[in-house]
Amino acid sequence: MAILPGYRVWETLTPVTVAGSPQVSPWFDTTGFTKLLSWLAVAGGTTVVTAEYGTDGATADADFTPQTITTGAMSSLDVLGPFIRFRIVQTVADATKLKLYIQARA
Repeated sequence: MAILPGYRVWETLTPVTVAGSPQVSPWFDTTGFTKLLSWLAVAGGTTVVTAEYGTDGATADADFTPQTITTGAMSSLDVLGPFIRFRIVQTVADATKLKLYIQARA
């Protein structure tokens, strides 16, 4: 099912623990949009959020380099593949805050 520009693709507001890392979103079909807007706020430990791409909606494709989503400012990502998912990796200590919003753009 196509996701229209302007629709929220995914969001999470639950801090990730080291023991619960990585947190991985479901796969989303990228039909209908070519860019993503993201906003991320985190506190505690070390948090790395990446967008991963696949061609079958089941596994990440190693030919697509994961894109890092940065903290603080709204960032724009070009959609690289037919399917996308998001991976949150938490190290050093548990996160005490995590707010991640991903929205589709034309």
